[in-house]
Amino acid sequence: MFVPESRLETEPARESMSSHASPMDEGAAGVEVLVTSPAPGDVTATDSAHQFIHLGRRKALLYHRRRIGDALILAVGEGLALLAALGLAYHLDLWLTGAASWPVWAWGFPVLWWGIAAFSRLLPGWGLGAAEELRRMTLGLVTLFVGTAALLFLAKQAETGRMLLAMGGPLALVMLPATRAFIKYILVRLNKWGVPVVIYGCNGTVKELCAALRNERAIGYNPVGIFHGSPELWGEKIWGIPVLGGLNQNTDEVPVALLIGEGLNKKLLEKLLDGPLSLYRRVIFIPSLPDSLPILGVRSCGLAGRPAFEINRELTDPVAQVIKRLFDLVFVVGTLPLWAPLIAIIALLIWLSDRKAPFFMHQRIGYKGRPIRVIKFRTMVPNAQEVLETYLEQHPEARKEWEENFKLKNDPRVTRIGKWLRKFSLDELPQLWNVLRGELSLVGPRPIVEEEARKYGDKFDLYLRVKPGVTGIWQVSGRNDTSYEYRVMLDSFYVRNWSIWLDLVILIRTIRVVLQGHGAY
Repeated sequence: MFVPESRLETEPARESMSSHASPMDEGAAGVEVLVTSPAPGDVTATDSAHQFIHLGRRKALLYHRRRIGDALILAVGEGLALLAALGLAYHLDLWLTGAASWPVWAWGFPVLWWGIAAFSRLLPGWGLGAAEELRRMTLGLVTLFVGTAALLFLAKQAETGRMLLAMGGPLALVMLPATRAFIKYILVRLNKWGVPVVIYGCNGTVKELCAALRNERAIGYNPVGIFHGSPELWGEKIWGIPVLGGLNQNTDEVPVALLIGEGLNKKLLEKLLDGPLSLYRRVIFIPSLPDSLPILGVRSCGLAGRPAFEINRELTDPVAQVIKRLFDLVFVVGTLPLWAPLIAIIALLIWLSDRKAPFFMHQRIGYKGRPIRVIKFRTMVPNAQEVLETYLEQHPEARKEWEENFKLKNDPRVTRIGKWLRKFSLDELPQLWNVLRGELSLVGPRPIVEEEARKYGDKFDLYLRVKPGVTGIWQVSGRNDTSYEYRVMLDSFYVRNWSIWLDLVILIRTIRVVLQGHGAY
């Protein structure tokens, strides 16, 4: 349960949230709460219909204004990034061949990209997760460059701008997603990204959704109010978001509503959708579904006149698994000139510190339960086990931490150089050898020891379905600063929702986490 932060001054039918607006909301001042089910005799049927039409149009205009604003900023930024990628490719071609050319059609690339992005619903792309957004951008850019090359070939002008396309394509695949991420980051910091939303619900899922939206502001749905089915919560706040009233109420200043279906029967859902929710420009329905249902790769469809979900099981696709393995090999072999010298330097520094072996092997549980020996840099003193036993005997509070997480935040066994290696996760670098051997993947659940298997409970079977990884979703979601139960939940989510796009997002976020050094010890 949440702890109420403050009480709001309320009236039976209307209340202003201008002084209690969520810090996430931009332009929330003046948002009013309306009762959308007037008592009989209060207004005529014509007046009621006119009010509904007026409010609906007002919400639609607000929605389109915010949508067009965010879309224009992204379009301009990505258009400039695309021209920059082509310009860089032009200068590389000029440097390599000395005879580069800039075709006139290159100036039209931003316009073509805007069309593809709009068709792919990337402008502005509110509600898209990072993996889905990356997938759509990648496929869109591949379509743009390959399609242009095909048209030039058919027009018998294949030589025109050939190098520009060959080098500009890979550059665009890096620069456009980076530009979009940077623009969204700036807009989020300025409270200018996304659209205000209200949440309708009647149980604890409301709190979970509020927390998720507050922590993932790049999604673009900024909660400014809640309509809750529990009267005792009216006037309170959940995660700083005011509970404005009951489910039969509405607001005329917010164009999008999120409806949580859990705890609501079919009759009440129909009443809400035909009543207060009918005024919103967009309603996002969040049904009550089991945790085992994947979130990514699920498509809604109609079946025999009923809504249905199509689940795409990527893990069962042998082609996808081959692609994952090829990606591991290409990445590790391609970056060999970068990490091999670094491993040699770190190994030398460890050996010089105490003249002991710089590497150590540790047995872990691998794919399908097979035992694997994972290689790491040694970050502890040679007599680590003795030091641990002595320390746990002298510090009972540390024993509890060890038994819960098999880690200690202030571990007495860790050497000076070991602390530095762990802070930036460089102690894991030798595991790229395990990736080459096929024992690990670049991305996956972190390999665990036998003692940790019991902590997974009935989720241990999910762990066995994929290769453990050098990095994973746990590493980029707080790592050691989170509980072990949260780690199991994240690993289960990864297995159920695996895709090559999710792997790419995790790898990109790993770079940021490693540079920041958060949650590693």
